[in-house]
This record gives sequence, C-alpha cells and structure tokens, in this order.
Amino acid sequence: MRTLVLDNGSYTIKCGYAEDSNANQPQQQPQVIPNTVTRTKRTRRVCVADLAEASAADLSGLYYRSPFERGYLVHWDAELVIWDRVLSDDVLGCAPRETHLMLTEPVLNFRQIQRSMDEVVFEEYGFASAVRTPATRLAVEAAGKASECTVIVDVGHAFTYVVPYWGGRQVVQGIRRVDIGGRMLTNYLKETVSFRYWDMMDETYIMSAVKEQTCFVSQDFDRDQEAAAAVRVDYVLPDFVHSKRGFVRGCGDRAEQLMAGSEAQQVLPLARERFAVPEALFHPSDVGMDHMGGIHNAVVQAVGACPPETRAVMLANIVLVGGSAQLPGLRDRLQAEVQALSPDIARVHVTVPDDPTICAWQGGRLLAAQHENNTVDSWRISKQEFHEIGPDRTIAHFNGLI
Repeated sequence: MRTLVLDNGSYTIKCGYAEDSNANQPQQQPQVIPNTVTRTKRTRRVCVADLAEASAADLSGLYYRSPFERGYLVHWDAELVIWDRVLSDDVLGCAPRETHLMLTEPVLNFRQIQRSMDEVVFEEYGFASAVRTPATRLAVEAAGKASECTVIVDVGHAFTYVVPYWGGRQVVQGIRRVDIGGRMLTNYLKETVSFRYWDMMDETYIMSAVKEQTCFVSQDFDRDQEAAAAVRVDYVLPDFVHSKRGFVRGCGDRAEQLMAGSEAQQVLPLARERFAVPEALFHPSDVGMDHMGGIHNAVVQAVGACPPETRAVMLANIVLVGGSAQLPGLRDRLQAEVQALSPDIARVHVTVPDDPTICAWQGGRLLAAQHENNTVDSWRISKQEFHEIGPDRTIAHFNGLI
C-alpha cells in the first residue's frame, strides 16, 4: 500500500508518493499545486488549484480565495474542492481507501481544526490510515537532525515560525511566531510600487513573481540605502500575449527575444524596493508591527527558552525552510544577526536545504520509507482505529507525537 505525503501549506500543496525504491533518491520532486481557488477578472471564470495558470489566458487581476485565514485551515468548502483536484486522476490518481496518508498541519494548530482535519481524512475521503504532524517536524527529518538539538525557522506564507526540537520533540516553551511571511512581503511590495509608480494592488500574481525574481536581503541596509542606484533593475511586466511571466530586462537571450516581439513594454523600475521589502523580516516595525521583534530576535528568544545544556547546540543547528527562505542573502543575514545577539563563545550556524520549499515533503518521504525502525507504523491511526477510539483520542495520539 502506497503512502501519500501531502504538505498542505497555505500557499501551495506539495504532494507525492513515498516509494520504497526511491527512498535514496533525494532528487525526487513532489508536485507543487497552488492551494487556492481563483477567479479571473475579465471572464470571471473560476479555476481550482493548478488550473488557473494552465487555462487562464490573462492572469492579471486574479481574485484569490484561500482555504486558510491567518495561517489556519478554516474554509473547508474551498479546501475540499482543491483536494478533490489534487487526488484526481489528472494529478495524483489517488485511491484513498488503498493509501496511507501523511498530512502536515500548522504549528500549534487549534484543536477544533485538528478534529475537522481528521474527520475529513477518515470520513470524507476514507484513507486507510493517516499521520498528522507539523511540517516543521518533517523538516527535522529532512535535515537529518531528528536525534539532535535543532531550531527550525519556517518562513512560510502567512507566518514565520521558530520551533526548537530536542531529540525529535518540540520544545513547546521555545516556540515563537513572527507575523510576517511571504504574503506580507508581497503585499508590502504591492503597496510600495502602487505608491511610487502605478496601481498594482490587484496584481498579486504579478507582484509575487516580481518579489521572487528581484528581491534580496541586504547584509548592510544603511550602505545599500546610499547606493540604491547600483542595484536598480528594470522589470518588464507580462502582457499575457507574448508571455505570462515578466522578466528582468537584459538578463539573457529569452528576455531579448520577448522584447523583440513587442514594441510597447511596461517596465517597472526597482531599486530600493528590492531590499527594503525583505527587511521587514528583521524589522516588522517597517510594516506597522511595532510590538514585535524580527526573526533573529525570535530565534534568540526560542533558544533562550530551551534547557541551558541544549542552547549551544541549538545555535549551531539552525535550519531555514519555507518558500521565502529562498530569498538571496537571508541565510547570511540571519546568521550574522543571531550571532550578534548570542554569547561570544557561541558558534551560530544556519543552513538552508537545496530546496527549502519542499523540505517538509522530503522529510515525510524519507520517514515513510524507513520501515526498519517502525516509526511511521507507530504514528499511524487506521480508519478502523479512528472509529473505535474516536476523534478526541485520535487528536491526543497525534499531538503526543510532536
């Protein structure tokens, strides 16, 4: 019986089967599906998950409906439609009654949401068995740190979570959350560009791509402020005729070819915005969150809440994951900022997986393939057991794993 690993993020779903024969192939990739329902601005066509990019000719002005609110799964009507698409023959071709499920949830998830997740998994879809666990727990497995003291910094779509682990278990008193993630950075970029150039407030798809292709984390903000002209780039916006995605002008043959196909290009100049927007991760006051410290402060606070004998090892084993962990310069800046706030004798070391976006999925795949230690077998609850012990004991079982 196959095991489906489904990392149910608030921005994208990373999904795929954990096959025993591929357990030693770290290059195996999951399918990455948008976890949203969209409606086009002009035709008002509703598209589920990955169908928006595949079928919509014009991706400007898309309206998004997410199953998540502030990082928690609350709109089940939307999520069920998306999961139906993911499990369909067009994507995974999953037969739930013949499949083990490994499903991720947010850190410190609400009990009522956990109950709903379990009921949907077993009663709506009828999976043979399931494991429900935070994505950060699987990221520990992917990093090979399950038996060590580790700090996972998950820069996700809605929030940034800092979660210390000791011997594969959460140090609950050390968990910290910073209310800034990829969505906040995209919105901040939209507001900045709309104020300085033209209105891009409805262009979430475009501005998310602009952020991913142009933004970086400054190593010296004041210096870069003075030399902002040196990092200026011109971003050519997509016209949805010649291209659905924009590009940085002058960066390669493809850009030249696309430019040759159209005389009227809409160009967005970006200089200070490239590094000022990600700076909010370290200074939330830039976006009006004066009560909150940056992600470096959260890491130091998290480690400080752990047992004293673990702190030095925690600081030396910080793992940066999540979609926004791909921002150039973030690893170096985080390491430098945490080092500056730590004792002189401490050695701070931050690592980033090759693809931090799919780190949790990779951890689930590797864990599911390790049959020799029976870890996953002891974590699973079968459909029959769910009906025998009930939702409350199922929740207690899964919460006892983390």
